[in-house]
Amino acid sequence: MTMDLSAYRDIFIEELNDQLERMDQSLLALERAPSPEQIQTLFRAAHTIKGSSSTMGFREMSDLTHEVEYALEWVREKKPEISSLLIDTLFKALDAMKLLRGQYISGETFADCRAIVTDIQALINKPAVQEPVKLPELSVAETLKAEEAAAGGQQLLAIRVVLKPDCLMKAARYHILHQRIEDLCGTIIADALAPAASSAPDEDERYSRFVVVIATLKEKEAIYSQLEGDSDIETLEISLFRLDSSVEAAGQTPLPEAASPPQPGAPADGQVKANQPTVRVSVERLDHLMNLVGELLIDQTSLADMNAAGLRRDPAMALQNISGVSDHMGRVIKELQEGVMKTRMLPIDQLFSRFPRLVRDLSQKLGKELELVVQGGETELDRMIIEELSDPLIHLIRNSADHGIESPEVRAASGKPAKGRITLTSFHEENHVVIRFEDDGQGIDADKIKASARGKGIITVDQAARLTAQEAVHLIFEPGFSTASQVSDVSGRGVGMDIVRSQIGRLNGIIEIDTEPGRGTRFTIRLPLTLAIIKGLLVKVSGRVLIIPMYNVAEIVRITPEEIQTIQGEHAIINHGRMVPFSWLHDKLHYPRAERSAKTLPLVIVRSVDKIAAFAVDEIIGNQEVVIKTLGTFLGTMNHLSGATILGNGRVAVILDASYLVSH
Repeated sequence: MTMDLSAYRDIFIEELNDQLERMDQSLLALERAPSPEQIQTLFRAAHTIKGSSSTMGFREMSDLTHEVEYALEWVREKKPEISSLLIDTLFKALDAMKLLRGQYISGETFADCRAIVTDIQALINKPAVQEPVKLPELSVAETLKAEEAAAGGQQLLAIRVVLKPDCLMKAARYHILHQRIEDLCGTIIADALAPAASSAPDEDERYSRFVVVIATLKEKEAIYSQLEGDSDIETLEISLFRLDSSVEAAGQTPLPEAASPPQPGAPADGQVKANQPTVRVSVERLDHLMNLVGELLIDQTSLADMNAAGLRRDPAMALQNISGVSDHMGRVIKELQEGVMKTRMLPIDQLFSRFPRLVRDLSQKLGKELELVVQGGETELDRMIIEELSDPLIHLIRNSADHGIESPEVRAASGKPAKGRITLTSFHEENHVVIRFEDDGQGIDADKIKASARGKGIITVDQAARLTAQEAVHLIFEPGFSTASQVSDVSGRGVGMDIVRSQIGRLNGIIEIDTEPGRGTRFTIRLPLTLAIIKGLLVKVSGRVLIIPMYNVAEIVRITPEEIQTIQGEHAIINHGRMVPFSWLHDKLHYPRAERSAKTLPLVIVRSVDKIAAFAVDEIIGNQEVVIKTLGTFLGTMNHLSGATILGNGRVAVILDASYLVSH
């Protein structure tokens, strides 16, 4: 009976992700400064992956990591020079392992990794795996025996074994394994040894490879698990044996199906089961949450006692006690809320740690010397925001490496170090997380940006003349914008920076650009700590209560109608010396606008990513923390809303999407 391992699937994938990440970081460290400690770390990670993959029946991953482990053992024993070829080959193997991981999760067909295995074997001069022994042609008696077993419900299997080269007394080992297979499986139908070779006069070598055909009631996975632990077996393969395999026995068919059980957790109907996201939480944080829940239970008991007896004896005293318990519950709930938020938090280093490999590959592809400096990796951020940040930061890195940082020759002529530097920094600032991305490249030329935008029809000549240098720089976020003279596989297709803006906007974030031609460019991204609970500004519009995230509220002001100006047919106000587009929030949301008798208008200045706009509302109610609830899919596309919440009076209020508000 085969054990159901689907319950351990998520744990296995989480552990696999950790080990692959560890291998990635160790390989980068090994390339920078070779050391026995890094080799040992890589070996332990590969060994762990091999063991867990084998347990889960993930033979493709297990076999590949076995080769990687063999290569690392060779490096550890022979101590060769850590060449770029060795590093590149190990990185190729690591990429293949990541590909297999993705295919395992999605239920796709596994990639063929034989080319990677061949590269590893060539690198360390390991003898290539010999062709398997041909299946034996059954005699008449053996065929009858096999047919009788099959009629009795037994399955026919072919077990192929290759002994390790350093195995002593291979003939004796063959007989021991032959007997073990018979004891384990029941009936041996036939067997075959490797053919004699003139180049190998040692008869013992014939026993290094053999195949045994068996009839058994046991599953092949169970047999595999019993035999794979043998210390003298190099490779083990179990496949179904067909009685009509006369052509196969003659060696004219591809390799038999390997003993790989179905992927654990894959639905029988072929539909892919999505991997459920998980977060590791420290026991200390969970204990703290449990203590807070315990305090709430005590408060609940106190309230029940007061309700039962207190109101009858002394209502005034009961009300005073209830007020005290309510205050305590408020403090506990606040602390409980913060504690639950922290369980969703992950150090941003889990994101930053993916980028050194990307910078290394870009350095090789572009022929530039690049260095990545990471600071503030311990800063914690909501796991959902971390995942959404990956693509924007990848686009920034690619654009910086391709367009921002000059070639070594140009840098040398400008008096700069040959190695270009990209710096990623993160830190907390009030209730935001700030991520700074900067390089020491050539900066962004505002005139060149204007010329490119005019050429692509993004702006007119008149608009270009009115743009300040800072405004012109932000044109790089427009869809289809690119200054690349030629398209490469790194960047230059006119896509990328608009994705950065749209994704940062979806996260209620703000992005700023500071650049100096010849010196470099800095992107500053400000993000909320979490998207689950936010502080929102409550406003009233046409009798409706609406919420604008406080992250996106730049300022709240009051103006007189006379302060509204019309510039080129568009309404605007002057705020701190700059022109800000103005409109009624009623008009933006297509709500009716009522007559006003007040002399001033309450105004909310909303900012999202790099855009800003001012909106008049009927009333500013105040701000409060709200729990965001998704609207679901049955409402269809609601671009102007990011969610909804339930207010203290039980009514539902929708939360406006700031990126929609500031869009034209």
